Amino acid sequence: MKNLTILILLTLLMSCESKNPNAFNLDVKINGNYSGYLYLKYGKIKDSAIVKNGNAFFKGNISEPTLANFGTNNISTNDKNFYLENSEITTEITFSKKRIKNHTIDCITIDEISGTKTSIIRKDFEAFKLKFNSDKNWNIKLYNKLEDILKQNPSHKYSGDFLSKISNDTILSKKQIESLYNLLNIESQDQDAIKRIESKAFPEYIVKIGNSIFDFNLPNKENNLISTKTYRGQLLFIDFWASWCKPCRSQFPELAKINNDFKEKGLTILGVSIDEKKDNWLEAIQIEKLNWKNVIDVEGLNGKLSKKYGIFEIPYNILVDKKGKIIANDINLKQLRKTLDSILVKKKYNKQI
Repeated sequence: MKNLTILILLTLLMSCESKNPNAFNLDVKINGNYSGYLYLKYGKIKDSAIVKNGNAFFKGNISEPTLANFGTNNISTNDKNFYLENSEITTEITFSKKRIKNHTIDCITIDEISGTKTSIIRKDFEAFKLKFNSDKNWNIKLYNKLEDILKQNPSHKYSGDFLSKISNDTILSKKQIESLYNLLNIESQDQDAIKRIESKAFPEYIVKIGNSIFDFNLPNKENNLISTKTYRGQLLFIDFWASWCKPCRSQFPELAKINNDFKEKGLTILGVSIDEKKDNWLEAIQIEKLNWKNVIDVEGLNGKLSKKYGIFEIPYNILVDKKGKIIANDINLKQLRKTLDSILVKKKYNKQI
């Protein structure tokens, strides 16, 4: 009887020490020369762990699969995000440094992650893509694969984020994206991801050519409010960008040429930064030597203005006529130059608008 009692107690103790199904344990192996604290950012939480012998450990709990990334005390980037789930998770990352202009950036590459449902889905898709993406019927195979993933995981946040990313490519048609969108449990998805998908599946409901712009008032470098209404009677090109957006900044030399070629002919360029930190914006303006009007919306991509215009990624732009109506949106600078040639150089502007 005594032995039986001891056995029961041991069983209870082992049960108490078993893994908590409502928590995650994240083991991180770090390759590369890195010491100090490693940070884990997810949701509104920023956790930290000291790196010892190339390893770090985090634990916590979440109510649903949640996007996460790593960071350091320095400016840092991840090659990709990953999902935390309440499970035993192991990751392997590689740390390196890169010099970009006057800044040293900590680059974190996620080499391996296992122990989550998301990692299984992602690995399966990556193997599928490697095997079939050169096939002539890749469009059909991709659609069928995504259909299978979304049917099996309609409420998993990865499904919505994944479709959001895929829909930015030109592989899937509008009709295919709409069909896949209808497989999602919309309420369980990240709403920004859903809006990005909707902008591709239902572009007619976002910003339409011929519509009047949503006027706004934003501060310039001197903190004076600038209103888009003041540009009535001018051809206005609104360029949405941010200091952290490399594609945005890579366009500035060509945009400067366009500005020089057309500003005397009736073009006004208004840069709208969605930087959340004004100092970063001011530094970028100085480095890039931007000589056109610039304002800032510190609410960022999640702000009211971005949502009104359906802006989920940058660079993004809008070309507005003298009456405040949209005549082009999200066009590349080569298309912009052709449009300006047609309107301004060929003297069609006053007749058409």
